Amino acid sequence: MKHQSAPQASARVLNVLHAIPSIALHHGGPSQSVAGLITAMSNCAPGKVGLICGRDRQEPDLGARVNRHDMRHVNRRFWCPAPGAIVRMAQVVRCADVVHVHSYWNGFASVMIALARRAGKPAVLSPRGSLQRQAMAQSSGRAKAVFAALGGRRQLAGVSGFHFQTKAEAKASFGTLGRPSVIIDNGVDLPALGSPQAALRSQLFGQAAREKNLVFLGRIARIKGIDLQVRALSLLLDRGVAARLHLVGPDGGDTARLQNLADDLGIADRVHCHGPVYSEIKHQWLRAADAVVMSSEFENNSNAALEAMAAGGLLIATEGSITDGPVQARAALRAPRTAEALAQALTQPPAPDKREKARAYVQSHHGWAPRAVRMLEFYESLL
Repeated sequence: MKHQSAPQASARVLNVLHAIPSIALHHGGPSQSVAGLITAMSNCAPGKVGLICGRDRQEPDLGARVNRHDMRHVNRRFWCPAPGAIVRMAQVVRCADVVHVHSYWNGFASVMIALARRAGKPAVLSPRGSLQRQAMAQSSGRAKAVFAALGGRRQLAGVSGFHFQTKAEAKASFGTLGRPSVIIDNGVDLPALGSPQAALRSQLFGQAAREKNLVFLGRIARIKGIDLQVRALSLLLDRGVAARLHLVGPDGGDTARLQNLADDLGIADRVHCHGPVYSEIKHQWLRAADAVVMSSEFENNSNAALEAMAAGGLLIATEGSITDGPVQARAALRAPRTAEALAQALTQPPAPDKREKARAYVQSHHGWAPRAVRMLEFYESLL
């Protein structure tokens, strides 16, 4: 594949501060997305790129050029900063030209936006789908409604600019109409292939390599719609297709329900939970699988889909889980969101070059460098 040189950022020197409660890998796609943007920005920006967040043992590598500021939280559910941390947050904000906050509906994000406004600094918010009503209802919906009524809507009105990942997100996001915004979707790094797919498949699945091994990789949460995959697996087995479903990722509160469903369907021995994996091991799972399956109730701009294709995975996703681009490029397969349609898609023999097309699509359309440059240009438009 032809190598593309990275675009150059403006010569203007900016001190950009990125803020997220935690960039830990077990938070999934948002952490990976923020890490990719920050790393690319630090490589192309003539100024300084900083990050303020809580420290965790499992974090992506951000490179040596990112200026890291650690802080503490008194509550990790609502990410409320410790009192001493707020002083540190204010000091760091005063040194920045732009404050870019990733996430919303938590104490950390609210404090960061308030501190930026008090210091007269432009505050950019990347809600990452969290301002869409469908997503708002998924977790603590009543608490979010109360917060919005008490001050959340007013705070959003004071945000200098919004970063959305899709046009649909921009259109559907609560409290953002009429505000400056930019639409920049996710990028992804292209991992080295390493061992051949057949060798990885044999290594990871052992005796089960003779069967069809399906992999879901991500947070095991209800919004991911994994019950659809369990039901599709049951249909495959009923049709005489020897198959297994491997759930690879941290429990987001839905593992027990899925295990009970598999037990009710009589296929508990065909559904395997492996816990979270990271870095090279994650890419091996994605490449080794006979199919990487996605069936989310709602996806804003799936980082998991990009990672699956970047690893040379064979991605089969239901409607709403992936965008049109990879489907039109024949880099991934999309099926209606029913167990029957998903099972049917899983029985179709893939095109011989499907994995190569997936990697080529990612390389051509989802590099991080041009996205970082566009974000820097958006910052400058707000100053």
